[in-house]
Amino acid sequence: MILSFFKFTKLPQLISAIIISVIIMAVLKNQNLTYNDFFSTIILILTFLLSTFIISKNSILKNNQFITLGLIIFSGTFIKMSYDFKITLSYLFLLFSIRKIYSLRSKKNLNKKFFDIGFWFSVSIYIHTINIFFFISILAGIFIFYKLDIKSLFKIIVGCIAALSLPFIYSLFNGKINLNLIFFINNAEITWHSLTTNKMLYSDFNHWAFGIVVALIFTLYSLKFFGNNLTDRMKNLFLLIFFLNSLVFMFLIKEYSILLFFPFLVTLVKIISMLRNNLFFEIGILTIILLNSYPL
Repeated sequence: MILSFFKFTKLPQLISAIIISVIIMAVLKNQNLTYNDFFSTIILILTFLLSTFIISKNSILKNNQFITLGLIIFSGTFIKMSYDFKITLSYLFLLFSIRKIYSLRSKKNLNKKFFDIGFWFSVSIYIHTINIFFFISILAGIFIFYKLDIKSLFKIIVGCIAALSLPFIYSLFNGKINLNLIFFINNAEITWHSLTTNKMLYSDFNHWAFGIVVALIFTLYSLKFFGNNLTDRMKNLFLLIFFLNSLVFMFLIKEYSILLFFPFLVTLVKIISMLRNNLFFEIGILTIILLNSYPL
């Protein structure tokens, strides 16, 4: 059946998933397409490709392309929800940092990896301040895959400062900012305002429903597929922390769906790869895709 088409890692599956996702966007938006819709979809696809790279390089999943079904399912939910282009873009750069955390296990080029973790994390924060709360996942990941000591933390901080200093230095030399006490006070107020005013609309059924579904999927994953060896358990422990950190955002901002994308892909695809021979499960997946592609 259709799941067998995604059984092996091949380029056609990737292309098919991307085309179907774009079609879903066009159908759901009908003639109300905006530049924000278009660019957000492009960033979603880039985030998907980066997620595929993280998953394949770190052997979380391998020898199949079921991850492409995750993109098809998620795209319908993503387009139906309210979303912010800045949050979507910032998540892409956050995953660059996550990718480096996974690669710490190799113990190669550690100085560069620590610098990159801090650099990409700062870029994501610069694009959208709310990502600062992901420092929990960043620190936990380093502790799980390597070790969290003063030296490694200092290297990460250097990467953070390097990323944040680039736009600051550019603005300073172009006379766009005046370096004084008022400048720092105003920026502190702006940062605090952005962190405290992005409250979720508790009446938004779509966001609650998606969060609950993803939580249930991850619960099933945690109970059945957490891993039989230390390496798999390390990866899944970090994924669990990252997922819980992402889920907390449903209490802080309303455009949180993209923040669950990477944990959603890994958990759903792992379950698909384990249950792909179950006819009832396959019919259920196809039904979800069809319903999720309908402009309700």
